[in-house]
Amino acid sequence: MARGGDAKKTGRHDMAQRTAVTVSVAAVSVLVLAFLVLYNGDVVVRVLAALFVLAVSGRLIARANGVKDSYGAYMLGGKRGIKAIELLSKRWQGAWLAFADWGLAFSFGAASLLMFRNRLSKKAILVGIISIILILVFVFPYLSLVLDFISIPQITSHISAASASAGPSILFYVLVLLSVLGGFSAATIFLIFYSGVSILYETLLFVFGLLTQHPNPALLTSQVPGVAPLIPGLTIPLFAGLVTLILLLVVHEFSHGVLAKIARIRIKSIGAILFGIVPLGAFVEPDEKQVGKLGKQAQDRISVAGVSANMLTCLFFFVLTLATIYFVFPGISTGGVLVTHTVKGYPAYGIIPNGTVITGWNNASIANSYDLANVEAAYVAGTHVTLRTSNGTIGIVPESTGELGILTAPAVQTAGYQAANFFFAIFVLSFGLNFFVAIFNLLPLPFFDGWRIYKNSIRSKRVLNALAALVVVSILLNILPWFWSAA
Repeated sequence: MARGGDAKKTGRHDMAQRTAVTVSVAAVSVLVLAFLVLYNGDVVVRVLAALFVLAVSGRLIARANGVKDSYGAYMLGGKRGIKAIELLSKRWQGAWLAFADWGLAFSFGAASLLMFRNRLSKKAILVGIISIILILVFVFPYLSLVLDFISIPQITSHISAASASAGPSILFYVLVLLSVLGGFSAATIFLIFYSGVSILYETLLFVFGLLTQHPNPALLTSQVPGVAPLIPGLTIPLFAGLVTLILLLVVHEFSHGVLAKIARIRIKSIGAILFGIVPLGAFVEPDEKQVGKLGKQAQDRISVAGVSANMLTCLFFFVLTLATIYFVFPGISTGGVLVTHTVKGYPAYGIIPNGTVITGWNNASIANSYDLANVEAAYVAGTHVTLRTSNGTIGIVPESTGELGILTAPAVQTAGYQAANFFFAIFVLSFGLNFFVAIFNLLPLPFFDGWRIYKNSIRSKRVLNALAALVVVSILLNILPWFWSAA
């Protein structure tokens, strides 16, 4: 009995020690990351420093908890949560299966007819294609809101300028067509490839320019990276970012687990994948031998469940985002709009200084950005507008659409505004990041959800591997602009 008691005391002592080390390392990491956030230095240097801090803290936490790590990334898992998955799998099974089929349909569009043949009904495919069109037409344009909560100038400054232009581009129509034909998976592959080829083309032009007497460095400095680190507290808000990532991972992995349990697959463990103190992912570990014995339809449903969950979560937070914009902020954001940035090539550029507060447009008062949007929408093309500002009156002729070419923030930020903005950050980040995680998980890459689905549909390993290689090379090309930024 004494030995058993000693063993329990030793176990409790070890657990307390592990917890103390984990909390201490995490606390130090938060302090260092907070310093990097406040430090006014180059964003690339700060990101690299943050990655180093996270790698070191991840290794220390992993060793303290007796798990292996890979450059600071590690997995912590257990049995908690399995009962919740079992409970969910017993309810609304028909709805869960339809939910997964919806994911397959919007993921692969009309190509589902060939990929899944008799495994997916034509009705489900039609619903998926309609969903694709509705999402691209009504939801996709609002994704630019995510830029307000991402602090990466190399990306946000270029995209903000592009998003200020009026009307959809030819690229958007190509995107719609590809999405209908091959779903969001085909559209994502195309976007990554298109961006990678554009970067390669401009890089080669710069290299050839070095052979002449007129090299053009702008060919490199104007490139936009297609891959960006999202680190809570550094490139996205700390608390809103953490809440968003945790929610994103939970809905994704729990949905995998529920479809696995519906297929009567044993769940071994549930856990999280972390890099330092930042959650990179979550996992539900099913019995892979049992999964391998399932039919292709059941396997595809399990694989796509996380994508379906992220897209549905995206749409849910999209509704909350619009509700906040149109029903909450107009009542608490007053005092005019603060001009934070003017877009080159637009009427405001060089005329309205950054930091200017706009309070009036001709005879209309401007209390917030929603008042500004209303007067812009009612603008008669070609007419002169008088703006009342903190720098006096400014005469200007807007674009034909009424746009001035400015990015704005509330001039007066009340306590109510601060609270609403915190939840708004969660809503917008959840809306945007769930969308991007959903479509990127459809890529035909190992460890991505799309890989197993493609494997079940493409019999030729050479074709599948060639497709994967194309995506990998395209992603690497999208990383290149970070090197020009750091240089």
